[in-house]
Amino acid sequence: MPLPDFHVSEPFTLGIELELQVVNPPGYDLSQDSSRLIDAVKAKIKAGEAKHDITESMLEIATGVCRDINHAAHQFSTMHQIILHAAKEHHVQICGGGTHPFQKWQRQEISNDQRYFRTLEMFGYLMQQATVFGQHVHIGCQSGDDAIYLLHGLSRFVPHFVALAAASPYMQRTDTRFASSRLNIFSSFPDNGPMPWVSNWQEFEGLFRRLSYTSMIESIKDLHWDIRPSPHFGTVEVRVMDTPLTLSHAINITGFIQAIAYWLLAERPYKHQERDYLLYKFNRFQACRFGLEGIITDVHTGEQRKIADDIVHMLEKVAPYADKLNASSAITELGYFVKRGKSEAQLMRDFVADGGSLIGLVQKHAEIWAAG
Repeated sequence: MPLPDFHVSEPFTLGIELELQVVNPPGYDLSQDSSRLIDAVKAKIKAGEAKHDITESMLEIATGVCRDINHAAHQFSTMHQIILHAAKEHHVQICGGGTHPFQKWQRQEISNDQRYFRTLEMFGYLMQQATVFGQHVHIGCQSGDDAIYLLHGLSRFVPHFVALAAASPYMQRTDTRFASSRLNIFSSFPDNGPMPWVSNWQEFEGLFRRLSYTSMIESIKDLHWDIRPSPHFGTVEVRVMDTPLTLSHAINITGFIQAIAYWLLAERPYKHQERDYLLYKFNRFQACRFGLEGIITDVHTGEQRKIADDIVHMLEKVAPYADKLNASSAITELGYFVKRGKSEAQLMRDFVADGGSLIGLVQKHAEIWAAG
């Protein structure tokens, strides 16, 4: 399938996708029948949508095109009530978090979708292991060249986004010692990590053609880079975050990304080059392993800073742009979050250290999600 032309979008409009866990009380393992829940709610949602993801234990909700985070929050709030009502009728519950702490990947059933079946044929058990849950954020761009500039700019802040959303310390009944273990699941896929280097949209079109020759991809949706252009939407899509435990935290992270995007495209503070990516995976690892306490290294100067400190610095830098986007509340709340010093991953560990079980942890997460 040829790459579509880049759809011109209103700059800095946004869309949010959240992959949610569908769990069965009282044992709180993952359900294997999200289809019944999705069928019950999708016709009732007028703005945004609820849809399948890779396996039958996953529910994906997505906003439509939103002008700001308040617009997105309103759409999610309406969806939230519809889904909670349907979940109660179907005797399941919903929660966030990047991984389920004790599900067995061998039990996961692929959703009834031809694209997923084709991918299962290609990647086998890796598809079932990819029963993990993330937040994706789309930012509108006026042109393909703007999208490539924005993609490279946002890539500098992947450790920040990972650390803010880190919510997957447990997997297969084990404390992984990672703040975000979710991204490790994708390391075996050939398109893991950053997009290969291109300097403009014309070069990206050439890259896509060459990748198409491999027969492993049919569309841009088959490329699961950390950040990718989405030409059919006219957006850049950031894909590195765990699904937060609350809608409000997901909204705040989106506001931060949106404000950084505005700053990047308005100020053009960087002259991007391929060398920028030399330490990309090392810095991303620090965020996955240590969260807010991770140390990132500037590839050009060698300067090292704690991720939490650099987030505070960036919150201050982009605050004027957040104000233009009606996203000042997100900057304020994330400031409080970072200064508190405890990520959602650390709060999960604290719950277990205080005597809580992994079943009790999922139950608590479902209660947090239901409370909005």
